Amino acid sequence: MSAVISLELELPEAKLVKAFRQLSPRRRAELLGRLQTLREPELRTVPASRLYALTGLVSLGGNALADTEALYNGNSGH
Repeated sequence: MSAVISLELELPEAKLVKAFRQLSPRRRAELLGRLQTLREPELRTVPASRLYALTGLVSLGGNALADTEALYNGNSGH
């Protein structure tokens, strides 16, 4: 059984870089990979003036409510 210990450190960047350089190349790659997964997703936006141009661009048709009910009731319609 392992214990989880949470703590917050204030570490100067120079010391962090020095510690990173002391890791093996494999451990550096592992750490960088883990850090990449922690990154916040980038939010991409468009101006509201461009949204009107997208209106009607995709029209699939159909009846979403009926299709959903058919799937829920186990009838795929095929």
